[in-house]
Amino acid sequence: MQKSAKPAELKTMIIVFTTVLVGWIGFSLPYPVFSHLFLDLDGPLFATEVTAQTRTLLLGAAIAVYPLGQIIGAPLFGQWSDRFGRRVVLQFALITAVIGALLLAAGVTFSSLILLFIGRFVAGIGEGNTAILQSLASDVSNPATKARNFAAIGIAMDLGFVAGPIVGGMLADPAFTGSIVSKELAMALPFWTAVGLFVINVAVIPFFLKRDFPAAHGGVITPDASLPHAAMAPSIRSLLIITFLTYWTIMIFFDFFPVFFVQVYNTPPWELGVNAALLSVPLILSGLVVGRIATHFGSVATAMASFLLMFLGIALFIEMTNETDHILPVILVAVGINFGQTATSVLVSDVAPAQQQGRIMGLYRAMTVAAGGLAAVVGGFFASISPQAPFMTALVTAALGLGILLAWTHRSKRARA
Repeated sequence: MQKSAKPAELKTMIIVFTTVLVGWIGFSLPYPVFSHLFLDLDGPLFATEVTAQTRTLLLGAAIAVYPLGQIIGAPLFGQWSDRFGRRVVLQFALITAVIGALLLAAGVTFSSLILLFIGRFVAGIGEGNTAILQSLASDVSNPATKARNFAAIGIAMDLGFVAGPIVGGMLADPAFTGSIVSKELAMALPFWTAVGLFVINVAVIPFFLKRDFPAAHGGVITPDASLPHAAMAPSIRSLLIITFLTYWTIMIFFDFFPVFFVQVYNTPPWELGVNAALLSVPLILSGLVVGRIATHFGSVATAMASFLLMFLGIALFIEMTNETDHILPVILVAVGINFGQTATSVLVSDVAPAQQQGRIMGLYRAMTVAAGGLAAVVGGFFASISPQAPFMTALVTAALGLGILLAWTHRSKRARA
């Protein structure tokens, strides 16, 4: 039986959960709109003579600049939170996210590709706050509750991904807002709504996160505790590679799931929002049990199951020929995604020294978004060739990740023997 959380732990996790939830609703509001901004021939961003291949390549680049920002923000904010405390650095990161969201919304409103790209990049830097939130979860957890607390962060993301795409799809679809606002303004509404939600996050943190969590060693970073030194430890290095491969698989599916449906079925924004929400249902349901599964069977076994489920689901997904046939493959992938998110974060946190949780979780987060950024660029190139092509790269990374995880497990057992 899992040990109950202490009151202080529960209170902190409620704050972490709520902050992640609001942030992910804001992040996912434009999800069903983004592909249409680039791929619709009559969209405001491009002249009509711009080819479909060019539009697809630019879409991949626009997807990629967001995780590029996170690669910078996550390690930096994580390191600062070890030195200066989680609370003040979290507030600064959330303010950065607001600035990025404002620029992004302005870019869509005024049909400025430059503002759109800058906004995506700055918002990505601000979203490095996830590393701080994961560090907070680690700070208050014990071995019996850590998997459950990290799973709660995944559930908050998934719940946000239910509400955000549905509302964003409706706000952007002329069928719902055509009589109230113009088509151009409707496409920008999800982005401005996201700005409002990010502002709420900034406003509530000082009032609800009263207790701070400075580094266990009093904020003094010793020479042998440097990030490069810790990251070069064989156990951490191997787990970061496994994390990269896990998130390449995850983000290819997340990013090119709507692109696939637009390319193959010409699915409208509101339907994409519903599809994204349906994807989140198995994510949430599996999130309710993954903490217990990881605690009972171990994070390594959970990670192995993740790779197997994602490989099988994606292989089936690209073989389907109509929209309803994709339901079962999506469920398999969704469960695999949730298992992978929880298992990799717990594995990395467990091997990180206590005084470097912020730094190592920042590096962990940087690896997840580096995978997403590279996957977006490569996937955008392959999507310009075939709708199924990006998913082939995910099959390769899932198989490779499972192989490296098996090798790492074998080495770890030999080291302990």
